[in-house]
Amino acid sequence: MHDGKKKVVEGKRVKRGALSMMIRPNTQDGVDETSASSAGSPSSVKAPTGEALAIAVGKEIKSLRLSLSMAANQLAEAAGLSNGMMSKVERGTTTPSFGTLVAISAALKVPVARLFASHEQRADYSLVRAGKGISVHRRGSKVGLDYELLGHLLSGEKYVEPYLVTLSSDSSVSPGFQHTGIEFMYVLEGSMEYRYADTLVELRPGDTMVFDANSIHGHEKLIEAPVKYLSVVFNLRA
Repeated sequence: MHDGKKKVVEGKRVKRGALSMMIRPNTQDGVDETSASSAGSPSSVKAPTGEALAIAVGKEIKSLRLSLSMAANQLAEAAGLSNGMMSKVERGTTTPSFGTLVAISAALKVPVARLFASHEQRADYSLVRAGKGISVHRRGSKVGLDYELLGHLLSGEKYVEPYLVTLSSDSSVSPGFQHTGIEFMYVLEGSMEYRYADTLVELRPGDTMVFDANSIHGHEKLIEAPVKYLSVVFNLRA
């Protein structure tokens, strides 16, 4: 870890303004972010064609349908389309009307905009150099807990919050966190007893957990301190 005072951000979620230091490319400060959509000269970037859009939308519709274990004829019936038309839409051989897309999205129970997700060309990335993460005070956290935000996504309907969490020997017992999203944990060092809802498990280096963060969770007891682990929260933007 590099020396230097970290910026502290209040709140459970870090607002975009608090991450301004992570948006401007600056290799000396250890943070570099860019978008693949802005790379290259204007002449090297081709505008999307109607055919490419139809294919991308069709693939997305098929992917959403399969994720629901729904047969093509079932989706066609729910959307009020013929089986032949549904097949053409999924293969991208026809350009569906807006009304057709509305009917399909309603049958799939997703917003119409979701059907265009795979056609989105923007590709953001976040690079945070060693020791340059932002120290974050999460709502409900106690003494002895340190959260270091390691990056974030600039766009899209989903957001990811990767943290390096450190629990010192004087860390308070049972923080009792509860928030939206899915959380992934990977223990790097130390060991502890960790509670998820009514279950108590012992976690050691190399152990992982994935859980619905809506249920109460947090460490109950430190067996070997300090404890360090990666915590990645996946969620939808509000």
